[in-house]
Amino acid sequence: MNLFEQHRDKIAAPKGAFEFHFQRIKPFIDFIATKDKTLSGKWYLGGDTLQDALQYEVFSNGATSKVAIDDLKTEYGTGKKLERSKAIGLWNGRQDSGATAIISLIIDTGALSSSVELSLDEKANGLSRLGDYKAVAEVVTKVAELYCSLYVTFGPRAYQEQQVFDDRPGVSWMLYLPHTLTPEQVPEARALIPVMREDKQQGT
Repeated sequence: MNLFEQHRDKIAAPKGAFEFHFQRIKPFIDFIATKDKTLSGKWYLGGDTLQDALQYEVFSNGATSKVAIDDLKTEYGTGKKLERSKAIGLWNGRQDSGATAIISLIIDTGALSSSVELSLDEKANGLSRLGDYKAVAEVVTKVAELYCSLYVTFGPRAYQEQQVFDDRPGVSWMLYLPHTLTPEQVPEARALIPVMREDKQQGT
């Protein structure tokens, strides 16, 4: 399964603020770990080889790992290279079937949208490791709250390539939009779940 969201940052973070982005994603990682125990272990920076991918833990004793931050600072350097957009991969270190998970962060995108993507290797039963649709809706809600998302989709990755309009997101199994929607607008929806912030609906 695949969760994908896009957002435009209203929080002014300097380019290359890796610790800020890791601390921002941590509540989401902690939350999905309550849905699936294979997501509750260590998370690592992605790498080209298995040895590389197990070299740097992203979090240590609940805090952002200094060695992971230092590795990214070395990779992206300073000056113009640091100004460019960055793709950072996190891996849960599991290799067994149905337990692998990858989080991709696209940051420092300037005027363009940034994104968070969660890719889950699933068991061949047609269900999500995160639970039923109510549990998945809680996960979608969590990321929407953390990032004030422009939209969030959840479902099989192949659905992303099958949206009706090229310039609009596909609904997939579940779609979050930062608008109040009614059954009259989308009568085919199985459920419309309000997403609240400070007692006001921020989306559906």
